[in-house]
Amino acid sequence: LTMADMMSSNQIGRSGRLSPNKTSHFSEIHNELGIPYEEMLFFDDCNWGDHCGRVTQELGVVSWRTPAGLQWKDFQGGLEKYHQHHHYQIKQK
Repeated sequence: LTMADMMSSNQIGRSGRLSPNKTSHFSEIHNELGIPYEEMLFFDDCNWGDHCGRVTQELGVVSWRTPAGLQWKDFQGGLEKYHQHHHYQIKQK
């Protein structure tokens, strides 16, 4: 089992219809696959802007910064944040 096997969409960079504004990536995923924003998990290694903060604030995407690239501890941290976010959402209902 590879990471690619576990992902239904992989959008990297500014190719095709994508732009430097990361919210466009998530709009594409949402429109193409119908996945709600709050069910997405975003890892970003950008060191010159806060894309994580922007997509979380604007769309509700759970995000995790990876300034040194995606490391195992970052992957685990992102999954834990996603779990906590959804556990909190369930309690609120």
